[in-house]
Amino acid sequence: MAAGDHQRYRIDDRVSMGPVESWSGLDRTLDRPVTIRVLDPSTEIGKRVQLQARSLTRLEHPALLHVLDTIDLDDRFGVVTELLPEETLEDRLSRQSYFSSQEAITIGIQLGEALAILHNAGFALGGLQAKDVGQRKDGTVVIVEGPPTSDAIGIPARPSDDIGALGELLHCLLVGFRPQIDHQGRYELHSAIPAPLGQLIRRSVDRDSQWSDATALVLSLRSLQQDFDRLPYGVETTQTDYLRAERTWLAPVAIIAALAGLAIITGLFVTRTETAPSLAGGVSEVVHLEPEQTILMDNVSDPLADVAPVTSRPSSPSSQLQIISVVDFDPAGDDRKEHAEKLELINNGDSSNGWYTERYTTSDFGKLKAGVGLIIRLGPPQHIDQLRISSPTIDWSFEIFASQDSTGAIQKWGEAITSRTETSGTITVPLDGAPAATLLLWITDLGKRLPAGGHRVTISELKVSGRPLFG
Repeated sequence: MAAGDHQRYRIDDRVSMGPVESWSGLDRTLDRPVTIRVLDPSTEIGKRVQLQARSLTRLEHPALLHVLDTIDLDDRFGVVTELLPEETLEDRLSRQSYFSSQEAITIGIQLGEALAILHNAGFALGGLQAKDVGQRKDGTVVIVEGPPTSDAIGIPARPSDDIGALGELLHCLLVGFRPQIDHQGRYELHSAIPAPLGQLIRRSVDRDSQWSDATALVLSLRSLQQDFDRLPYGVETTQTDYLRAERTWLAPVAIIAALAGLAIITGLFVTRTETAPSLAGGVSEVVHLEPEQTILMDNVSDPLADVAPVTSRPSSPSSQLQIISVVDFDPAGDDRKEHAEKLELINNGDSSNGWYTERYTTSDFGKLKAGVGLIIRLGPPQHIDQLRISSPTIDWSFEIFASQDSTGAIQKWGEAITSRTETSGTITVPLDGAPAATLLLWITDLGKRLPAGGHRVTISELKVSGRPLFG
């Protein structure tokens, strides 16, 4: 395809490839940048997307990608949408490791409202990840990518899949990764997540006790949003059971209007569900939402009627924290790398090997640099009680820095919170509950000369213990 293939739309650069190609372009009539998705209408995906896209123009919500037009391009079909945001939630996570609870809640509300609209029309995405959600410069989010829809392989998507996916996404936003699954198939939620949010997420991901629908989840998020700023980070209260929001939000509000047009085919890259008829029944509300509006539904049961009120709990004991990632840190190096390929050897159960630095002629890095280090990412801020380090190196020295960020030169880490000199073997370093999301193990001396010549430090094990900030 070449630029200028359509009378109204100028088609410029290809942004992505696949069964559906994305191109940047310009609406000449309105002089506005657009994204044009191009596909072959003779394929199964092409036929489905062509049908869905024309109906999507009738749906309005900030978190649903706004389809502006559909166009014919010789033997191809084009879907013209608003310009996609330059950044996705995945991009932000890679840069900052996690979102604040307040921001995660706001994002969850926006996405939950969009999912409710899709589900009320009888369709579902089938999944939702950080890479599938763009964030505009004004902070609002929009679903920009739907996975190749499951109806193409004969597995219809379900609303429950979307509710579970949104719960996993909230967990990912809060701590940087999706919840783990234990040997019994249960989701393990990170201990640093505030308790009310953790309960809400669990009700999303656990199929046996899942929210009745996306609307119930949104209502609970809105209730939590109202009171969250008034509470210390993650503190539970006897006065408010946030997860009873389906009852507290529905009671005082009158139903606005009857829902019409439930047969709308929705969503670029969304799929019809097996449960469409049942979803439409019993709904008597308007689903056109502005950012500050709530979703109202009748006939919504209280899924938490049997949940006992939560009470305050004592401080959490120190326990081993999950290390999200370990990254080599060599700000003065030519390529800023220090054996990144060996990081996987840390904590692999074999104390005879591990990550190691480059080999230097002297213990002070051949006077080439002040040091090298390892960045230990832990997710959201927590009280860090101690760091356990195992190394076969003799008489090496280090400093430890604590921060909520992990970028920039060593000077940007502030003052070291502790240091050790001429250490060997396994050492446990007290950190006195320092609040941090990230630690830097900064090696300042490479220790004794190796039998083979030169100096380098090897790290075979890193263990971090601490407590949630709200404990």
